[in-house]
Amino acid sequence: MMKAKLPFFILFLFIWFGCDEDSNNQEWVDVSYVTPMYKSTSDLADEIFIDEPKVQTGLGKIVTYGDMIFINQPMEGIHIVDNSNPANPMNHSFISIPGNVDMAIVDNHLYADMFSALVVFDLSNLESPKFLEDFTVEDVFYYDSYWNFPNEIWEEGHVRFAEYVDASMGIVVGWETEVRRERVDNTYGPELAFDDVGVAVPGSDVDFGSNTSTAGSMARFLPIDGYLYTINFSDLVLFQLAQNYKPNPWIRIDTQTQAETLFHLNDLLFVGSVNGMLMYDVADASDPLFINKIEHMRSCDPVVADLEYAYVTLRGGTNCFTDLNELQIIDIQTPEDLQVVSHKSLFNPHGLGIYEDHLIICDGSAGIKVLDVTDRSQPEIMTSYPIGFAYDVIIDYPNAMVVGEEMLFQYDLSDLPELTLLSQTPIHSSE
Repeated sequence: MMKAKLPFFILFLFIWFGCDEDSNNQEWVDVSYVTPMYKSTSDLADEIFIDEPKVQTGLGKIVTYGDMIFINQPMEGIHIVDNSNPANPMNHSFISIPGNVDMAIVDNHLYADMFSALVVFDLSNLESPKFLEDFTVEDVFYYDSYWNFPNEIWEEGHVRFAEYVDASMGIVVGWETEVRRERVDNTYGPELAFDDVGVAVPGSDVDFGSNTSTAGSMARFLPIDGYLYTINFSDLVLFQLAQNYKPNPWIRIDTQTQAETLFHLNDLLFVGSVNGMLMYDVADASDPLFINKIEHMRSCDPVVADLEYAYVTLRGGTNCFTDLNELQIIDIQTPEDLQVVSHKSLFNPHGLGIYEDHLIICDGSAGIKVLDVTDRSQPEIMTSYPIGFAYDVIIDYPNAMVVGEEMLFQYDLSDLPELTLLSQTPIHSSE
């Protein structure tokens, strides 16, 4: 009886261990399935509201308009600060705009991005700014669909499966994560896999006056003679502003580079990009004409200019593709023959401003630096002011406004290169 069962038992063991050998490269792990969540532009418009002053928790763009300062809270909205008394600015209110990064103001009309859309507010009554929903222009800007991807799932040993973003479904506002316990092949270690469920998509008729906002050097929105100039990755995107200030899509111009910042001086537009500075003739704002460009190592680079020179800060770091941190001064007197006349090493420069023979540079965690550029071939650092993090500056002589981390600094420039601190104001609730 036992002898009859033995061959079957041996066969059973062979099958059992054979199967286990096939599974030597498998293990039980937590598998994260990540799915994008979408909203339409109209859904997001429902989330726009005017709120009480709130704490500034991120570094963003800054513009001034009359006695008011507007400071972007990246991806959340815009702080409005009453600067009637620069020695004691008051945090006024907050406009909640999902996905907002950039802004500009023309005759009491605020233009801002909301992820991929352009939205407009009537600021005639600052106590109650009005969202003009009918003025919204959809699907004009690139935005990072993975801006809030749940990085906490990147734990060793987890296998991740994420759906590709399908732009036709709307704007990605979040990610839904489901963790399942599964047996997977561990031969190649943890990896990120994507289910293939979509496509990955990384002359005016208005008599405009001078009532436009003044921007810092990090600006990507600029109003020029009845047109709103904006940057969309490699494109200059222009909107014609109608008599009622409604933005009408006008033209797109491929800069053939990754454009980052805009600066306007007289009939010239300067575009800072990741690999150089471009110049356009905007005497006819409806039809910008390319003049020339000058290239440099790949980096982040805002630009400002005077009548004879352009000033470019090149910044290194994780998102800027290089370790180069310096100021470059470019002779623009002959636009067809641009020449770099000097270099000056810096720590980690961001925004900058020029007043006569002095540059004010926001040097990141190294604070504020004032340079004497009387001799453009030999710029010299004259004074330095340590603050938590200097991001961008607007010069409105005799004053300058510097946006820092959770703080707005204002200085008197009357004794350049010395700066006299007028106020140091936390951007937070007035309570």
